[in-house]
Amino acid sequence: MMEIRPVKIEDSQALAAIYRYYVENTSFTFEEVAPTSEEMAERIHSIAKAFPYYVACNDQGQVLAYAYAHPFHERSAYRYSAEISIYSQVNKSEKGLGTALYQTVERDLKAQGIKTILALVTADNQVSINFHQKNGYQLVGHLHQVGYKFDQWLDTVYLEKHI
Repeated sequence: MMEIRPVKIEDSQALAAIYRYYVENTSFTFEEVAPTSEEMAERIHSIAKAFPYYVACNDQGQVLAYAYAHPFHERSAYRYSAEISIYSQVNKSEKGLGTALYQTVERDLKAQGIKTILALVTADNQVSINFHQKNGYQLVGHLHQVGYKFDQWLDTVYLEKHI
């Protein structure tokens, strides 16, 4: 049985390990140096005080995935918009886990008055694009050659959902 619960600072090591894979092996994040568990703890503290941040755990309490939202932009007129992100252990994700995490984050965002959720996805990450579209997000923009990682130029796409 999977449990979805709010993130704790003590989860920082597990989250850093999950995220490290994506930093070091994929273009799905544009970070090029993986944060330490201490840096991840700082990020958790900074984000979770104002926005939803959840983890999904297995029966043994092991973190399998996490999802969170943060401000879409710092300018005040963007205050009703948020950006959402999700990361899971590679090949350990249970079916429906991502959707359950997103529904939990979206529920909290709606309760705090957010109207629009955006996801910024690397354009060649078709799995993530499909996941977002399956969960009600629409493709609304394509940015060309905005990132450079692993000796290649990368495009991103924006997906959007109104809640």
